[in-house]
Amino acid sequence: MLDFQNEIFTKVATVVRSKHEGTTAMGEYVRSPSKFPTVTLEETENVSVAELEDSSKTEQYSGLGYRLQVFSNKTGGKKAEARAIFATADEVMRGLGFRRITYSTTPELYDSTIYSILATYEAIVDVNGVIYKR
Repeated sequence: MLDFQNEIFTKVATVVRSKHEGTTAMGEYVRSPSKFPTVTLEETENVSVAELEDSSKTEQYSGLGYRLQVFSNKTGGKKAEARAIFATADEVMRGLGFRRITYSTTPELYDSTIYSILATYEAIVDVNGVIYKR
């Protein structure tokens, strides 16, 4: 398994925190964060890419899947805040070489004070950390 999760998370979190002061960034899934606004980014898939395997015994490429969540509970403008934070994180992910696969908004059914965005991404990473669109 090629593991570049920390590097990918750090790049996204650093830019989001610098452009959206007070935003919490986490590297794991949460159903509902304790602080707002919050961004979560987690690796959901890391699999060998069979069609790119060579004769070496070491893994050269991994197919990656990531889940990005953005949460806001701002009294006025939570949707706008979440979308602005998402746009920043999405720009970083796409700049790294990921392709956005899904995007959905998920207003909490049991707590309508929270607005959230969920998106998934995929890419291929090589042994040197170079990311390619999948």
